[in-house]
Amino acid sequence: MALTKEQVMEKMKEKDTVVLNVLAKEEYDKLRIKGSGSLPWGKDAPAFTKLVGSRYGKDKFFITHCANYSCPAGPDAAKALKAAGFRAEDYPGGIQEWSQAGLPTEGSMAPKAPAHR
Repeated sequence: MALTKEQVMEKMKEKDTVVLNVLAKEEYDKLRIKGSGSLPWGKDAPAFTKLVGSRYGKDKFFITHCANYSCPAGPDAAKALKAAGFRAEDYPGGIQEWSQAGLPTEGSMAPKAPAHR
């Protein structure tokens, strides 16, 4: 089941939720959901799931995402995690939908907060 941005915001309030940006590190550095981790999807499902397990453990709920609805990496990563016994769902709107909705982002291309006078 794919998640909506509203569902992602709710799940992010839970301490056992990890949001994983599965884009290349360069893309993650430019713009990401605030508080998300970077773990690029490289089409090697066993290596990806092993890295997730070693970095975060298996007791978390993982939300994967990539750039937008046409990007297959997020759904593929969530599918691989589920197949390996993790609790995971994909957020298909990705960073594009998230940032267009004005939700919290960070990175070199993130909008800067207005300076207080």
